[in-house]
Amino acid sequence: MNKSEFLANLRAHLSVLPPEEQNELLEDYEAHFAFGLESGRTEEDIVLELGDPAELATEAIGNRYVPREHVYWFGGAEPAAVADAPAAYAAAGVYGSGADVRRRRRFTGPIIFIGLFFLNLVAVPLLISFWAVVVSLAVSAAAGIITPVLMGLEYLWHGNISAAKGFASVAAVGLGILLAVATRYGYKGMLRLSAGYLRWNVRVAKGDRQP
Repeated sequence: MNKSEFLANLRAHLSVLPPEEQNELLEDYEAHFAFGLESGRTEEDIVLELGDPAELATEAIGNRYVPREHVYWFGGAEPAAVADAPAAYAAAGVYGSGADVRRRRRFTGPIIFIGLFFLNLVAVPLLISFWAVVVSLAVSAAAGIITPVLMGLEYLWHGNISAAKGFASVAAVGLGILLAVATRYGYKGMLRLSAGYLRWNVRVAKGDRQP
């Protein structure tokens, strides 16, 4: 499954939501794909990481709807009544009045941004420090792997190499390979963590929260 198929499938399962919420969720996943593609990953790899679109849609919708089939929105129409939805939802409306929603957003919006600001004052430096560890592992791995090259240059310069340095060079290559493996897993983990944290920030800032 590629990016277009994934987003089309996800949109179909999110059809019970208003178009505005659908678009916000899809923009988040578009950003996730863009971040992954810029990091050299394929669309198929990103789809495998995200998982099943149906499960993602179910998690996003939560318990607001129990639809039997997809609901299609046209213009500014109100949500169609669903047979399995609670009677209270049909009577009062799932989302409340537009005025109520606007009042809630005016009140909670600044609080959310302030909370995210102070949270990121701690979280972002932590992410940077973790990335610094990954970079240091990569540099150490590269240094260990190219040790024989440095030994060869020393031999050309001085004309001889001690046996101890030769054994040390072999050990450094082995250690460099192990560090390279650790760097690979660390990079993948940090990439997933950073992308997930960015997506969470965007969703919270946009007000995409379960009721």
